[in-house]
Amino acid sequence: MSSIPLYRCPRRFLFIASIGNPAPYTGTRHSAGHVLLDALQAPLQERIGLTSSGSVGDTGKSIFYTMWKSPALMNVSGPPVLRQFRSWLANRQQFFDTAFAAAASQPSAAESSESQPQTKRLFKGSGLSPIDVDARDLTRFRPTLVILHDELEAAPGKIKVRMGGPEQASLRGHRGLISIIESFRGARLLTPKREGPAGVSILRIGIGIGRPVSRERDAVADYVLGKLSPRDLEAVQRVVPEVVDLLVKEMYREGDD
Repeated sequence: MSSIPLYRCPRRFLFIASIGNPAPYTGTRHSAGHVLLDALQAPLQERIGLTSSGSVGDTGKSIFYTMWKSPALMNVSGPPVLRQFRSWLANRQQFFDTAFAAAASQPSAAESSESQPQTKRLFKGSGLSPIDVDARDLTRFRPTLVILHDELEAAPGKIKVRMGGPEQASLRGHRGLISIIESFRGARLLTPKREGPAGVSILRIGIGIGRPVSRERDAVADYVLGKLSPRDLEAVQRVVPEVVDLLVKEMYREGDD
Protein backbone atom coordinates (compact mmCIF):
# COMPACT_ATOMS: atom_id res chain seq x y z
CA MET A 1 0.00 0.00 0.00
CA SER A 2 1.24 3.51 -0.85
CA SER A 3 2.60 5.61 2.01
CA ILE A 4 1.55 8.80 0.21
CA PRO A 5 -1.24 10.57 2.16
CA LEU A 6 -4.71 10.94 0.65
CA TYR A 7 -5.38 14.68 0.33
CA ARG A 8 -8.80 16.31 0.17
CA CYS A 9 -9.40 17.30 -3.44
CA PRO A 10 -10.46 20.91 -4.16
CA ARG A 11 -13.95 21.42 -5.59
CA ARG A 12 -13.35 24.46 -7.77
CA PHE A 13 -10.94 25.93 -10.30
CA LEU A 14 -10.05 29.60 -9.73
CA PHE A 15 -9.04 32.20 -12.30
CA ILE A 16 -7.57 34.98 -10.14
CA ALA A 17 -7.33 38.24 -12.08
CA SER A 18 -6.05 41.55 -10.76
CA ILE A 19 -7.09 44.80 -12.41
CA GLY A 20 -5.40 48.19 -12.29
CA ASN A 21 -3.30 50.32 -14.63
CA PRO A 22 -0.09 49.61 -16.57
CA ALA A 23 3.04 51.79 -16.55
CA PRO A 24 3.48 54.61 -15.72
CA TYR A 25 0.73 53.98 -13.16
CA THR A 26 2.10 50.82 -11.56
CA GLY A 27 2.37 51.07 -7.81
CA THR A 28 -0.51 53.55 -7.55
CA ARG A 29 -3.58 53.17 -5.35
CA HIS A 30 -5.73 52.34 -8.38
CA SER A 31 -3.40 49.38 -9.05
CA ALA A 32 -3.63 47.99 -5.52
CA GLY A 33 -5.18 44.81 -6.94
CA HIS A 34 -1.94 44.14 -8.84
CA VAL A 35 0.10 44.71 -5.68
CA LEU A 36 -2.10 42.26 -3.81
CA LEU A 37 -1.77 39.63 -6.53
CA ASP A 38 2.03 39.88 -6.44
CA ALA A 39 1.99 39.50 -2.65
CA LEU A 40 -0.21 36.39 -2.88
CA GLN A 41 1.98 34.42 -5.30
CA ALA A 42 4.35 32.66 -2.89
CA PRO A 43 2.04 32.06 0.11
CA LEU A 44 -0.78 30.72 -2.05
CA GLN A 45 1.62 28.37 -3.81
CA GLU A 46 2.81 27.03 -0.46
CA ARG A 47 -0.72 26.64 0.89
CA ILE A 48 -2.59 25.07 -2.00
CA GLY A 49 -0.31 24.98 -5.05
CA LEU A 50 -1.10 21.54 -6.50
CA THR A 51 0.67 20.57 -9.72
CA SER A 52 0.46 17.46 -11.85
CA SER A 53 4.22 17.18 -12.32
CA GLY A 54 7.15 16.79 -9.97
CA SER A 55 9.24 18.99 -12.24
CA VAL A 56 10.64 22.12 -10.60
CA GLY A 57 9.68 24.10 -13.69
CA ASP A 58 6.00 23.44 -13.01
CA THR A 59 5.85 24.95 -9.53
CA GLY A 60 4.10 28.08 -10.81
CA LYS A 61 1.45 26.16 -12.74
CA SER A 62 -1.09 25.05 -10.20
CA ILE A 63 -3.88 22.82 -11.45
CA PHE A 64 -6.66 24.44 -9.46
CA TYR A 65 -5.85 28.13 -9.81
CA THR A 66 -4.23 30.55 -12.22
CA MET A 67 -3.07 34.06 -11.30
CA TRP A 68 -3.14 36.71 -14.02
CA LYS A 69 -2.52 40.46 -14.08
CA SER A 70 -4.57 42.49 -16.56
CA PRO A 71 -2.31 44.57 -18.83
CA ALA A 72 -5.10 47.01 -19.73
CA LEU A 73 -6.11 50.36 -18.33
CA MET A 74 -8.57 49.96 -15.47
CA ASN A 75 -11.64 51.32 -17.27
CA VAL A 76 -11.28 48.86 -20.17
CA SER A 77 -10.39 45.76 -18.14
CA GLY A 78 -13.32 43.72 -19.45
CA PRO A 79 -12.19 42.60 -22.94
CA PRO A 80 -8.69 41.34 -21.94
CA VAL A 81 -10.03 39.63 -18.80
CA LEU A 82 -12.70 37.93 -20.92
CA ARG A 83 -10.18 36.75 -23.54
CA GLN A 84 -7.80 35.32 -20.98
CA PHE A 85 -10.60 33.76 -18.96
CA ARG A 86 -12.01 32.00 -22.05
CA SER A 87 -8.59 30.56 -22.88
CA TRP A 88 -8.12 29.39 -19.29
CA LEU A 89 -11.66 27.99 -19.15
CA ALA A 90 -11.13 25.82 -22.23
CA ASN A 91 -7.77 24.58 -20.93
CA ARG A 92 -9.05 23.69 -17.46
CA GLN A 93 -12.22 22.08 -18.82
CA GLN A 94 -10.07 19.85 -21.01
CA PHE A 95 -7.87 18.98 -18.03
CA PHE A 96 -10.91 18.16 -15.91
CA ASP A 97 -12.40 15.96 -18.63
CA THR A 98 -9.12 14.07 -18.98
CA ALA A 99 -8.01 13.76 -15.37
CA PHE A 100 -11.18 13.73 -13.29
CA ALA A 101 -14.41 13.20 -15.23
CA ALA A 102 -13.85 9.50 -15.93
CA ALA A 103 -12.97 8.75 -12.31
CA ALA A 104 -15.89 10.84 -11.06
CA SER A 105 -18.31 8.53 -12.86
CA GLN A 106 -17.17 5.57 -10.73
CA PRO A 107 -19.23 4.60 -7.65
CA SER A 108 -18.42 6.70 -4.58
CA ALA A 109 -17.35 5.25 -1.28
CA ALA A 110 -20.81 6.07 0.09
CA GLU A 111 -22.39 3.91 -2.62
CA SER A 112 -20.06 0.98 -2.09
CA SER A 113 -18.19 0.23 1.11
CA GLU A 114 -15.73 -1.84 -0.91
CA SER A 115 -15.04 0.94 -3.40
CA GLN A 116 -11.41 2.01 -3.53
CA PRO A 117 -10.37 5.64 -4.08
CA GLN A 118 -9.69 6.59 -7.70
CA THR A 119 -6.39 8.23 -6.81
CA LYS A 120 -4.45 10.77 -8.82
CA ARG A 121 -0.88 11.70 -7.92
CA LEU A 122 -0.24 15.42 -7.45
CA PHE A 123 2.58 17.51 -5.97
CA LYS A 124 2.08 20.24 -3.37
CA GLY A 125 3.89 23.52 -2.71
CA SER A 126 7.34 24.67 -3.78
CA GLY A 127 8.81 21.54 -2.18
CA LEU A 128 6.76 19.38 -4.57
CA SER A 129 5.67 16.99 -1.82
CA PRO A 130 3.80 14.05 -3.43
CA ILE A 131 0.16 13.62 -2.44
CA ASP A 132 -2.77 11.57 -3.72
CA VAL A 133 -6.32 12.84 -4.21
CA ASP A 134 -9.50 10.88 -4.80
CA ALA A 135 -10.56 12.05 -8.26
CA ARG A 136 -14.17 11.12 -7.53
CA ASP A 137 -14.35 14.05 -5.11
CA LEU A 138 -14.38 16.43 -8.07
CA THR A 139 -17.68 15.51 -9.70
CA ARG A 140 -18.29 18.70 -11.70
CA PHE A 141 -16.19 21.38 -13.36
CA ARG A 142 -16.93 24.52 -11.32
CA PRO A 143 -14.99 27.66 -12.36
CA THR A 144 -14.77 30.84 -10.27
CA LEU A 145 -13.58 34.20 -11.57
CA VAL A 146 -11.80 35.98 -8.70
CA ILE A 147 -11.28 39.72 -9.24
CA LEU A 148 -8.70 41.59 -7.14
CA HIS A 149 -9.34 45.34 -7.24
CA ASP A 150 -8.90 48.56 -5.30
CA GLU A 151 -11.65 49.59 -2.86
CA LEU A 152 -11.96 53.37 -2.61
CA GLU A 153 -14.27 53.63 0.39
CA ALA A 154 -12.41 51.15 2.62
CA ALA A 155 -9.50 51.97 4.91
CA PRO A 156 -6.03 51.04 3.60
CA GLY A 157 -5.53 47.30 3.92
CA LYS A 158 -9.18 46.59 4.73
CA ILE A 159 -10.63 43.73 2.68
CA LYS A 160 -14.14 43.84 1.20
CA VAL A 161 -15.49 40.54 -0.14
CA ARG A 162 -18.54 40.25 -2.38
CA MET A 163 -19.97 37.33 -4.34
CA GLY A 164 -21.63 37.68 -7.73
CA GLY A 165 -22.46 40.64 -9.92
CA PRO A 166 -24.35 43.88 -9.23
CA GLU A 167 -27.59 42.03 -8.46
CA GLN A 168 -25.90 40.43 -5.46
CA ALA A 169 -23.75 43.40 -4.35
CA SER A 170 -23.29 46.88 -5.82
CA LEU A 171 -20.28 47.55 -8.03
CA ARG A 172 -20.15 50.99 -6.33
CA GLY A 173 -19.36 52.71 -9.63
CA HIS A 174 -16.04 50.89 -10.05
CA ARG A 175 -15.32 51.28 -13.77
CA GLY A 176 -13.04 48.26 -13.96
CA LEU A 177 -15.67 45.96 -12.45
CA ILE A 178 -18.38 47.47 -14.66
CA SER A 179 -16.25 46.79 -17.76
CA ILE A 180 -15.74 43.14 -16.73
CA ILE A 181 -19.42 42.52 -16.00
CA GLU A 182 -20.46 44.10 -19.31
CA SER A 183 -17.93 42.00 -21.26
CA PHE A 184 -18.97 38.73 -19.60
CA ARG A 185 -22.64 39.47 -20.12
CA GLY A 186 -22.00 40.31 -23.76
CA ALA A 187 -20.32 36.90 -24.13
CA ARG A 188 -23.27 35.25 -22.32
CA LEU A 189 -20.98 33.93 -19.63
CA LEU A 190 -23.05 35.82 -17.08
CA THR A 191 -26.74 36.52 -16.73
CA PRO A 192 -28.53 38.78 -14.23
CA LYS A 193 -28.29 35.79 -11.92
CA ARG A 194 -25.00 34.89 -10.26
CA GLU A 195 -24.07 32.30 -12.82
CA GLY A 196 -24.10 32.04 -16.57
CA PRO A 197 -24.60 28.98 -18.79
CA ALA A 198 -21.03 27.89 -18.08
CA GLY A 199 -21.69 27.89 -14.34
CA VAL A 200 -19.23 30.74 -13.73
CA SER A 201 -19.18 32.16 -10.20
CA ILE A 202 -17.67 35.54 -9.34
CA LEU A 203 -15.74 36.42 -6.19
CA ARG A 204 -14.75 40.09 -5.84
CA ILE A 205 -12.00 40.94 -3.38
CA GLY A 206 -11.40 44.65 -2.86
CA ILE A 207 -8.32 45.96 -1.07
CA GLY A 208 -8.93 49.27 0.71
CA ILE A 209 -7.03 52.36 -0.42
CA GLY A 210 -8.81 55.01 1.67
CA ARG A 211 -10.35 58.18 0.22
CA PRO A 212 -9.40 61.87 -0.02
CA VAL A 213 -11.30 64.40 2.07
CA SER A 214 -12.66 66.08 -1.05
CA ARG A 215 -15.32 64.29 -3.09
CA GLU A 216 -14.59 66.33 -6.19
CA ARG A 217 -13.88 64.19 -9.25
CA ASP A 218 -10.46 65.72 -9.94
CA ALA A 219 -9.39 65.25 -6.32
CA VAL A 220 -10.46 61.61 -6.36
CA ALA A 221 -8.68 61.01 -9.70
CA ASP A 222 -5.46 62.53 -8.36
CA TYR A 223 -5.76 60.43 -5.22
CA VAL A 224 -6.24 57.04 -6.90
CA LEU A 225 -3.36 57.77 -9.30
CA GLY A 226 -1.07 58.64 -6.41
CA LYS A 227 1.63 56.19 -5.36
CA LEU A 228 1.01 53.72 -2.56
CA SER A 229 3.04 54.74 0.48
CA PRO A 230 5.30 52.33 2.38
CA ARG A 231 2.60 52.19 5.06
CA ASP A 232 0.00 51.30 2.40
CA LEU A 233 2.23 48.51 1.09
CA GLU A 234 2.68 47.14 4.59
CA ALA A 235 -1.10 47.14 5.00
CA VAL A 236 -1.43 45.04 1.84
CA GLN A 237 1.12 42.54 3.15
CA ARG A 238 -0.74 42.22 6.45
CA VAL A 239 -3.95 41.06 4.77
CA VAL A 240 -2.28 38.39 2.62
CA PRO A 241 -3.01 35.52 5.08
CA GLU A 242 -6.68 36.57 5.21
CA VAL A 243 -6.96 36.61 1.42
CA VAL A 244 -5.19 33.25 1.10
CA ASP A 245 -7.78 31.83 3.52
CA LEU A 246 -10.59 33.28 1.38
CA LEU A 247 -9.17 31.74 -1.80
CA VAL A 248 -8.69 28.33 -0.22
CA LYS A 249 -12.23 28.48 1.18
CA GLU A 250 -13.57 29.25 -2.29
CA MET A 251 -11.54 26.43 -3.82
CA TYR A 252 -13.20 23.97 -1.45
CA ARG A 253 -16.67 25.51 -1.56
CA GLU A 254 -19.42 23.05 -2.36
CA GLY A 255 -22.51 23.86 -4.39
CA ASP A 256 -23.17 25.16 -7.86
CA ASP A 257 -23.37 28.91 -7.28
